[in-house]
This record gives sequence, C-alpha cells and structure tokens, in this order.
Amino acid sequence: MTRYRLDRSHLMVLAGVCFIVAAVGVLVAFLTGTGSDLRVTVTILGAVVAVVALLVAAVMNLRPPTVVTLDRAGFVARGRHGDVTWKQVESVGVSDGMLRFTDGTGTVTAFPLSLVDRTRRAELIREVYDRLNQANGYRRFDLAEG
Repeated sequence: MTRYRLDRSHLMVLAGVCFIVAAVGVLVAFLTGTGSDLRVTVTILGAVVAVVALLVAAVMNLRPPTVVTLDRAGFVARGRHGDVTWKQVESVGVSDGMLRFTDGTGTVTAFPLSLVDRTRRAELIREVYDRLNQANGYRRFDLAEG
C-alpha cells in the first residue's frame, strides 16, 4: 500500500488561515480582559481557539493528510465516495493536471494531481499504470498512451 500526501503549497495556505484564526483568538482574549463572568469566559474561549488553531497548523504541517492511497485491489482518493478497483478501470489518462480514470460504465473519476506533493506526482502516475498492468496480468496500459 502506498500513500500520497497533500502538497506543501496547500498546507501553507492552511497554516496561514490557522495563524489568522489564532491571531483573532488572541485579540479577542486580550480585548475582553477580566471583569464579569462573561468576559472571563470569552477570554478563555479566545485563548482556547488560538491554541487549537496553532495545534491544527502544527499537526497538518508535521504530518500532511493522505490524499490518495493505492493498493493491490484499487485506490481510495480523499473526497471521493467509495473505492475504485483496478479491474473496474477501462482507461486512464493525464490531462489538464488531472489523473482521469474511466470505468466500464463510462463514468470518469478525475483526481487533481496538484493535491499530491510535487516531488511524487510522476511516481504516482507510474505506480497507477504499474498497478493497472499487474491487476490485468499483462501490459495493457502504457504510460505513453496517457
């Protein structure tokens, strides 16, 4: 089983959003100050939001989420419903930055390659073709065709 993780460019956007949320949380915590019970609650809530946002940014950047997983049986793409088995795939191709799979019914499943770490995109495409050929027991899919 091979896992391909989210590209760093997407993670930097997520980190930026988390830092903005954390900054707003800190601002709310400092502006409300102390006094009534409501103000103390809002201060604590603002601080908690800031800490959670910073933790989310740290965790996502230290261990990026998996966007596609390939195994012998098929693949699972994050955000797609259900698994696709290699035997269901009739054709595969790469166009406009998308990896497109067509099954026997003509349904096209498109996966944006921009989600995958740029250093591993070519590896992903090569592995898809290799796994398709392995599942069919012969050299059916050629990288030059895609």
